[in-house]
Order: sequence, then structure tokens, then C-alpha cells
Amino acid sequence: FPAAGSYPYGRGNASEIVRREITSTLERFQEGYLARDPAHLETFMADLFSTTNTAILGTMPREIYVGFDRVTEVVGEDWRSWGDCRFDLGNVHVSSCGDVAWFATAGFVEFDLSRHLVLPLRLSGVLVREHGTWRFQHLQFQFDLDLSLMLLLTALLGIWVVVQLIWLAVIVARRPRRPLS
Repeated sequence: FPAAGSYPYGRGNASEIVRREITSTLERFQEGYLARDPAHLETFMADLFSTTNTAILGTMPREIYVGFDRVTEVVGEDWRSWGDCRFDLGNVHVSSCGDVAWFATAGFVEFDLSRHLVLPLRLSGVLVREHGTWRFQHLQFQFDLDLSLMLLLTALLGIWVVVQLIWLAVIVARRPRRPLS
């Protein structure tokens, strides 16, 4: 991660008190995602997540989880099968207005399937202060990948396939035909 205090996403407008409180909540979130102990899932969710208007957007297009129960399910599934998430808590963008705060930071996930598969992530979200405690209401996990090269390679592969099919059609069309009997 960059040196603490460099704030690649900007520092945000939150006061130092709110910044510390949000960062503390994010530290507890990261601890849960590193320990990934299903026996602590219920406590983790009750301590860190609002029960109203809760939503998580996952890394894939159709990963939209709305409602506390669905959010609890996806966090539990992440803990069972995803990997260790680490976030740059020294450079979190934190802004706030009253009892609402929003944040953005970078990180990575080291997958369980292969310790050699480590992908960069972005994490952003909205927290609400309920009875003096900051709780997540919305979270978005996003792979931080530049797919422009992948798109170019896919286009080139598509062009190559089309050229090969045309070439094959030309060869077949020029071939002398044999009578059937």
C-alpha cells in the first residue's frame, strides 16, 4: 500500500473524530474478513451492519444483495469460500454529513483456492450512525482490474477466428466436387 497519509482517493471532509470512528469500524470489518470464523458471523453483523436498507454489491454483475438477511448470507459465503481481504486503512477517503458517512479505499483479496491468485480490490460504502455507533448500510466490492488489454486480445481473437472461417470457406468452395455414386 502507499505510505499512510498519501490518500490516493483524497482525504474526504470528515472531521478527525469521525475519521477515527469510521477507520475503527473498517478495522473491525477487516479483522472479521481475515479471521472468517462462522461462529462469530452473527455478532459481526450485529455490531457492524445496520438492519435497515442494507445492501452489498459484489464484484460480479449480478451480485446484488439487499436486506440484512441476504447481506448476512453473502458475508457468510465470503468467509467460507472467498479469501483474505486486506484494505489500505491508512489512506481511506472518509466524508460525512451528520449521521451519514461514506468511504473509499483500495485493497486486495488473496483467494483460498490459490495463494498465488491475488487480485486488487476497491471497497466503498456508506455508514450510518445508529445510537452513537457507525454501521454499514451499503458496501461495494469491486475488482480493480484494467481490462482494456483483455478486450483488445478478445477482439483480435475474434478477428482471427473470422479470418480462419472465411479461409476455410474459400478452400471448401474451391475444392472439386466428387459425384455421389
